[in-house]
Amino acid sequence: MKKIILVTISILFIPVVLFANEIVWLSPKGSDTSDGTKATPYYSLNKAIEGRLESRSENDTLFVNVLAGNYYMDRPFEIEQPSRRPIVIRGYDAENKPRFIGGIAIKGWQKYDDKLYRIRIPEVVRYGLTVEQLFVNGKRAILARTPNVDWYTVKNSVETNFVRGVRFANYAVQRIDFKREDWNEMRQLKPADFADFKFRFYHKWDVTIKKAEYTSLDSAFIYMSGKGMHPWNPIQAGSRYVMYDYKAALDAPGEWYLDRNTGYLYYMPLAGENMDMAETLIPTLEQLVVFKGKENDPIKHITFENISFQATKYQVPPMGEDPMQAAALTKAALSFDFSENISLINCEVLHTGAYAVWLGRECHYNRVEHCYLTDLGAGGIKIGEPFFRPGNRKVSSFNVIHNNIIMQAGRELPCGIGVAIFHSSDNQITHNEIADLYYSGVSVGWTWGYNDDPNSWTHHVNEKGEPEFHKARLISPAVRNVVSYNHIHHIGWGELSDMGAVYTLGESKGTKITHNVIHDVLSYDYGGWGLYTDEGSTGVEMSNNLVYRCKSGGFHQHYGRENKIENNIFAFGHYYQAQYTRAEPHQSFSFKHNIILQDRGETLAGAWEKGSLDIDSNLYWHLNGVPQFVGKYTFQDWKKLKEPHSICADPLFKNPLSADFSFSSKKAIRKIAFKPFDYTKAGIYGDSAWLMKGRLSDETLDEFKKRVALRSNK
Repeated sequence: MKKIILVTISILFIPVVLFANEIVWLSPKGSDTSDGTKATPYYSLNKAIEGRLESRSENDTLFVNVLAGNYYMDRPFEIEQPSRRPIVIRGYDAENKPRFIGGIAIKGWQKYDDKLYRIRIPEVVRYGLTVEQLFVNGKRAILARTPNVDWYTVKNSVETNFVRGVRFANYAVQRIDFKREDWNEMRQLKPADFADFKFRFYHKWDVTIKKAEYTSLDSAFIYMSGKGMHPWNPIQAGSRYVMYDYKAALDAPGEWYLDRNTGYLYYMPLAGENMDMAETLIPTLEQLVVFKGKENDPIKHITFENISFQATKYQVPPMGEDPMQAAALTKAALSFDFSENISLINCEVLHTGAYAVWLGRECHYNRVEHCYLTDLGAGGIKIGEPFFRPGNRKVSSFNVIHNNIIMQAGRELPCGIGVAIFHSSDNQITHNEIADLYYSGVSVGWTWGYNDDPNSWTHHVNEKGEPEFHKARLISPAVRNVVSYNHIHHIGWGELSDMGAVYTLGESKGTKITHNVIHDVLSYDYGGWGLYTDEGSTGVEMSNNLVYRCKSGGFHQHYGRENKIENNIFAFGHYYQAQYTRAEPHQSFSFKHNIILQDRGETLAGAWEKGSLDIDSNLYWHLNGVPQFVGKYTFQDWKKLKEPHSICADPLFKNPLSADFSFSSKKAIRKIAFKPFDYTKAGIYGDSAWLMKGRLSDETLDEFKKRVALRSNK
C-alpha cells in the first residue's frame, strides 16, 4: 500500500515540474518574427533566448529544441548577460544534427576553361567581403600555393630594427632574399597579379604569415615590416616558405583563388567532383558562439547537445600573423569567458578558421564530451589564457575534456595543438582520440622556467591591451592537471620541429600524464618526442604510458626538476629512445621501472651521465644488437655507473612490431618490478559508429608512411 501511495504522489508532481519549464523551437524554415512555438518556430539562437535569461522559478529550465537542417548565421550566438536559469539547446534528432553554419552557400558554378570553374560573389566587390577559406563537399580547398608539395627555402635575410620592444623589436623591416631559380615562373607576373600575394614562413615550432610591402620579381626579394623577428626563431638562410593567394599558383586539383577586383572565385575540381551538385561554403564569421560573463557574475548552466557547428574563417591580420607557439592567441569558433557549468555534449565543430573551442578567462566546471572536432584551422580546444592578468584572480579550473575526437588540425596555422592548457589548473583530459595534426597533441603550462627564478618568462597584457612577453618571479598556476587514457597518434607530419605528443612547460606540480597510448610522432627536424618535459617542468608524473614510433624518442626532458618518469613502455624511437638535455644540481627526474625496446638508434642520448637522476630498475632490449648508452657505454659499464638493478633482457611482448605490447610471459619484467597496465583502454569508447569515426582512413595512414620515409633523414 505504501508503494502505491508513493507512485501516486510522484505522478502528481511531474506536471508541476514540466509546467515550470519553457520550450522554444527552432527550424530552418522558421522566422524570428514568429512566436517560437513548434507550429511557428524561430530561426536563430539569439532570438530563442531573447528576453528569456531571467528565471521564473527554481525549476525553470529553458529548452531550445532545434529541428534538423541548415542554419546560416549572420552573427555569432552571443550571451553577455549572466543567465538566471538553466538552458538546454539540443538537436531534436541526435542522429541528424542541425548545422549552424558561419557563412554562406554559393551555387551557380560555370565552366571557365578545360580545368577551372568560376562563380561571381558580388559581396566581394560591393561590401569588401574577405574570403580566405573555401569548403567544397565537406573538405577544405587549398588556397592556390607554390610549391604544391613541401616548400622552398630562403637564401638570406636582413632585419633593420626601428622601435625597441621586449625580446624583439616592436617595429622592424626585413629584407628576405630568395633563390632566383624558384621564382622563374613568377617573373611572368604583373604587379596586379600579386596584390594579395602572401608568404608562410616555417620556423622550428611556429610560423610567420605576411604580405610583402615591396616585391622584386627579377631579383627575387621582398621587404616586409611589423614586429621584429624572434631571435630564437628567425627567418634566415634555409628557412622554409610557401607563396600563396595568387592566380598563377592555381594549377592543381582542389586549389582555388579569389579575384578581389572582379569578385570571381576560381576553383579546380578534384577528380569526380560535380560542381553542379557540389555543396560549397564560404565562411564569413570568425566565431559562432561567444559567451562573455562578468567578474563574480558568470554565465552558468547552459548545455549544447546534438548540435553541429560548421565553417568559420581565419583572416590574416593586416600586419600579418606573427609567430606564436601553439597559435595561442588565435580565436575559436566557440568562445567562453567567465563561464561555468557549460556543457558541449555529442556536438560537432567542423571546418574552422582557427581553434574549435576556447574555455578562456575564469572558466570553471565546464565539460566537452563525446564531441567530434575535425578539419580545424589551428587546434582543437584551449583552456585558460596564455598570459597573466593583474589582480590575483583565479584562473580557469576543473574543466573536463572527455571522450572526444580531435582530428585534422593545423590546416591554416600548423602550430595549433589538440588540447592546450595555458594558465589553468585541475583540468581532466581523458579518453580522447587526438590524431592527424602538425604539432603537439596535448600541452600543459605557459611559463618558461622555475617559479623561484626572477627571470622566468611568460606573457602579460601590456598598457595597450596586447599580450606581451613578461619576465618576473612568477608562480605557474598550471597545476594538478590530468592527461589520462588518451590515444595520441600520427602527429607532426614532418611540418614543424620541437614537439611532443604530451608537452609540459614550466612548473606543473601535481600534473599526471598516465595511461596514454602515443605513437607515430614525426617532426620536420629535431624534436619528435612522445613525452616532453620542457623548460622548468616540475612535479610532473608520467607513468603507465605506451609510447612507440616517435622520430626523436619516447621521452625527452629539456630541463626541470623532480619529475617522475616510471613504469612506461618506450619502443622503436627512430634516432633515440630517450633524451635528456640540461643537467642541473637538483634532481631532474626519476626514471625507473621502464621498458625500453629498440630496433635502431641510440638508447639514451644527452646528459644522462652527468645529471642528477634517480635512475634504476629499467629493462633494455635491442632487437638487432645491444643497447647503446650515451654514445660510449656498454650495458655492463652503464650498470656500474648508474643503474645497478637494471637488466638487458627481452621483455617478451607478443608481437611488438605489429603494435601488440601484451606479454607472452612476465618473467623478465618482474625483475624490474614493472606493473603491467591495460593500454587497450586508452582512447575513445562507445558504439561502433563512434569508434569508426575516430579511425584514420587507410589513405591517410599510407600518406603518413610516405612522410616518414621522406623525413627520416632530416
